[in-house]
Amino acid sequence: MHYRYTLDEVKHKIMSLLQGNRAGLSGVEIAERTGINRMTISKYLDILMTLGLIKRKKAGPVNIWYLDSGIIDLEFPINYLEVQQNFMTSIFENNTEKSHGVILSALNSTPDKIRILSEVVLPTYNTLKELYDRGRLGETERTAILTFLSEMIELIKFNSRLEVARHNAHVLFVAGSEDRVFLAKTGALSLRMLGWNSSYIGDVERHIDPFFDIDFRRYVMKLWNEKRGLLILCIFSSQESSLRFLSLAANALKSKLKGEFFTVLLTSAELSKRGEEIGADVAFSSIQSLVEWCEKKYKTYKE
Repeated sequence: MHYRYTLDEVKHKIMSLLQGNRAGLSGVEIAERTGINRMTISKYLDILMTLGLIKRKKAGPVNIWYLDSGIIDLEFPINYLEVQQNFMTSIFENNTEKSHGVILSALNSTPDKIRILSEVVLPTYNTLKELYDRGRLGETERTAILTFLSEMIELIKFNSRLEVARHNAHVLFVAGSEDRVFLAKTGALSLRMLGWNSSYIGDVERHIDPFFDIDFRRYVMKLWNEKRGLLILCIFSSQESSLRFLSLAANALKSKLKGEFFTVLLTSAELSKRGEEIGADVAFSSIQSLVEWCEKKYKTYKE
């Protein structure tokens, strides 16, 4: 009777082997050293290459398999703090290839992908912001790292499958200042991974003028006119003026929409204390608190 290997078992065997042989090994060598027959190992090598975990190069007629830069073998359950440290170190060493590999390794080592977002990528963003605020990073380097972190958000989104959709749970994210774009994207993806019908509109700061409120409301109505259930509009901005403008525009929709509508702000700690005065139902200064509030609101709504 042949033993049926799982993907995780074979992945661990192959990646552990290749980590000790960075120059690469042939399929025959991998089959011999893992004890798995050549036909089976060939199938799994192709799968791991499709996942982006290993690469193939030609040495004459022979395929040589090797680990991509930054790819590491993570055992389940993975140590998120270790992953965070590896990712953060490579980011600030400007080794984006290795950083990409760390995230890809984590994505293929755990089903709980939202923790990669909340415990690896988001803390890196917070460190980036702190270093920039202290003058330890220049504008160009900050922009380059932010661009890369946004690419990692897209990578996580691409590799995340929605298991169970939340019925009547709708949320829209909009940024009202450039410095909150990354957080708005992160919030939208976090709730999407939790099953919400979640979308990110974009950064509208440069479009705000006396007539933009009409355009903004028209778009939200187009999306939510027939929707029922929870309708949560999340406005991310560090600028009080854009928070006020977008909150006022949003609140005019409450009597027109069929669902239970809320305006939520994500801003500085100082401005979040004045959320109701600005025009929101609730305001937060941390994305984790916002996500937790949405989840509690949905649980209450279901009951």
